[in-house]
Amino acid sequence: MNLSDMIVGENGLLAELRCHNSFNEKIYAAITDYLGNHLSEWKSTGFIPVADAVSIFNLIDELSGGSRFWSEEVELRVEDAVLEIQELIDSLEA
Repeated sequence: MNLSDMIVGENGLLAELRCHNSFNEKIYAAITDYLGNHLSEWKSTGFIPVADAVSIFNLIDELSGGSRFWSEEVELRVEDAVLEIQELIDSLEA
C-alpha cells in the first residue's frame, strides 16, 4: 500500500477519522513506519517525491484542523500524531 492510500484512501487514516471518529493505530503505525523507512533516502537525495510530499501535507493539514466530533481521547491522540510526524519531517534538516 502506498502512502497516499494509507492516508487518504478509502480505508485510510483520514477516512477512519472522518467517518468513524476513531484513530486507527494500525494504519498510523504503517504511516510512521513508511516515513521512517524513507527518511534517510529523502535526506540523502535532498527531496521527497511529490506524491509522498502531497500526502504528508494533506495528513498534517487534516490532523491539525481537528474536529468538533472527535472525543477528547481521539483529539489528544491526533495532536500527538501531528507532533510526531512533524518531528520525523524536521529530522530531514538535521
